[in-house]
Amino acid sequence: MSGMSTQGLRLSGAFRRVWRRGVDPRGILAAEICAGAGRESGWSRMILVAGVLWSAAGCAGVPPAPVTANTRPPGDPSGVVPASASEPLAAPPASGGADGSDDDSGFEWSDLAPENLYKGAKKAMGLGPNEPLARSMLQEGRTLLEQKKYPEAAEKFKSAAGRWPDSVLEEDALFLQGESYFFSDRYPKAQDTYDNLLNKYDNSRHLDTTMKRLFSIGRYWEQLHGAHPHWPVTPNLTDKERPWFDTFGNALKAYETVRLKDPTGPLADDSIMATANAYFGKGRYEDAAYYYDLLRKEYPRSEHQLQAHLLGLQSKLRVYQGKLYDGTPLTEADEIAEQALIQFSHQLGEEQIRLAQTRDNIVEQKAQRDWAVAQYYDRKKQYAGARVNYQYIIDNYPLTETAHKARARMDQIRNEPDRPPNRFKLLTDLFSAED
Repeated sequence: MSGMSTQGLRLSGAFRRVWRRGVDPRGILAAEICAGAGRESGWSRMILVAGVLWSAAGCAGVPPAPVTANTRPPGDPSGVVPASASEPLAAPPASGGADGSDDDSGFEWSDLAPENLYKGAKKAMGLGPNEPLARSMLQEGRTLLEQKKYPEAAEKFKSAAGRWPDSVLEEDALFLQGESYFFSDRYPKAQDTYDNLLNKYDNSRHLDTTMKRLFSIGRYWEQLHGAHPHWPVTPNLTDKERPWFDTFGNALKAYETVRLKDPTGPLADDSIMATANAYFGKGRYEDAAYYYDLLRKEYPRSEHQLQAHLLGLQSKLRVYQGKLYDGTPLTEADEIAEQALIQFSHQLGEEQIRLAQTRDNIVEQKAQRDWAVAQYYDRKKQYAGARVNYQYIIDNYPLTETAHKARARMDQIRNEPDRPPNRFKLLTDLFSAED
């Protein structure tokens, strides 16, 4: 029998023995693997030993090489100030209560899930939950954080979070780990850690500070991309302040996280406005228009309402492709212009004149769309349909140049028949007689 099949029988036998005794098998699987690694040989032994070593890595893995904190002054030649330069270090959170638990309620089939087997292996090798050790690591990390030894502090907080999961202590450790990465200007790692915190603790008590950090990271990456643009697929192998790929896309992701994780927070409307402006600056006007609309409709009390109306109007006009294409953007632009003139009449100042002129231009373009339809019928000598459309222009856009043209054309075709003459009357009468 092969080594692997022998090991499989031994493990299944271990489970049967444990089941009969009523003992929790979590961790015993790891012990059997470790014992089997000493008895088996060949490929099975290599695979088993590799599995145990991989499981043991966990939170106690070899830490990466120390990274020196970025001390680049605000006067950097690129003109882009690091996100952490203007952010004060948050006060360390108070220690959480002992709300984590090492539930040992007996065997359940869910214990055979890969993630639970991994936890069992860690526990069997002494790397499982340990609250006193986690608190000690958390305190050591705080000391290092106060000393501005950010890379070393991040490793301590990471270990503390792994040693007492699903607890207030882990929540604090994840937040402080993110802070350590943030103030060492390792923004990709900071973003990943903050995202991990928000995914596990969506109502975290560190929510406000985390939102500020993510917004600052997004703004910094957006500005950095503007100063040094590159293709999204261009890899970044040297700068630890930037993500590996797509700096601009990751900036938008940071803004999106702020909006989705704290939709009623003070930075939610700021993140939407920043996203819309970023798209507008890139010439992606349809995406920009979507976010300006979102801000106008979902955050009516936002301080960005006026700019969202003006820039949203410009986005709609740039999306519109002409009288032979979809007129929805033009109609929506007209609605935005009308609403802005009414709602912000006292704030527009000189902009009010330009906005009124823009709306007049929109009305003119809408009239031109109907003129194109009227001309279609006119060229085919379907004068009844042409007159209907010319009259529609006169009634709905009376002050436009197109309306003056429509009146003139109406006078010219006033006596024309509704339909063109039948030049094949003999043939049509012949077929009608046969029917």
